[in-house]
Amino acid sequence: MKRVFLIMLIFFLLLTGCTPISNNRLKVDNVTIGYGFSSYAMFGADQRIVDNLLSHFNSLSFERTSQQMDPATAFHVYFSYKGKGVKSFWVDKYGVFWLDGKTECFKVSSGGLNYQYLKAVYEDSQNISARQAVQGRVRGEHL
Repeated sequence: MKRVFLIMLIFFLLLTGCTPISNNRLKVDNVTIGYGFSSYAMFGADQRIVDNLLSHFNSLSFERTSQQMDPATAFHVYFSYKGKGVKSFWVDKYGVFWLDGKTECFKVSSGGLNYQYLKAVYEDSQNISARQAVQGRVRGEHL
């Protein structure tokens, strides 16, 4: 289990070769969300959801904290534009953040990002994927 997590962590850290752009000027057309030790990752979302997540993230200001990240409850959010990573963060259920592939811990000092909304987006994407797979099997597309 630890080996899988380390492989996923290395994969996500490699993907987060982010360009140093101000949060307020980011152009984003895609989002990828992973969760804890799960092998499932959400790739892509409706542009409205992408914009909403980015808007909430852009509203945040951070301060360092001594509180540690709980990777088992953390979502990894990776924003991209035209296939290139532009911003990423991890956030756990306690509100501890890692920013842009670094493992320094931060808490929100102002602004808001609802962990439950992020969880709902992630879980809904699993339901959509499951429905699409079942529908494909019914139509004979996936055997």
